[in-house]
Amino acid sequence: MDLLDLLILALRIALVALLYLFLLVVMRTAARGLRTVPRVAPTPVALQLVVVEPGGTTLRAGQAIEVRDGATLGRQQAEVTLADPAVSSEHARIRRIGRAWVVSDLGSTNGTRVNDAQVNGEVPLAHGDVLTLGNVRLQVVAR
Repeated sequence: MDLLDLLILALRIALVALLYLFLLVVMRTAARGLRTVPRVAPTPVALQLVVVEPGGTTLRAGQAIEVRDGATLGRQQAEVTLADPAVSSEHARIRRIGRAWVVSDLGSTNGTRVNDAQVNGEVPLAHGDVLTLGNVRLQVVAR
């Protein structure tokens, strides 16, 4: 074998080594990309409450109110304001547990009711339930 043959052999080996190195880098990058794909959080779904009886508020019967997870309902210091004299400042809280929505009374003076039953602790809400806070009656529309 002469010097030219050795040089060609060395170049062939180097080319094969570079191809393997390129494949290794591509595979590592692809594997790293698969591990770091961010999980997309589910879009927060709102609960809708439709006014059945507005009580002393300025709401209208049939008006829909969007309620987000953890929202408080009350007369003054609440995400959902119900300006009825029989509704406490912070009357109730609606939150989501898994796929279910629950309501809890926050120590209101007149209490919170679901389908005319007093709320003690967290009570699950279902489509069609009627939530009563003071003189205000709201129907649950699950979406």
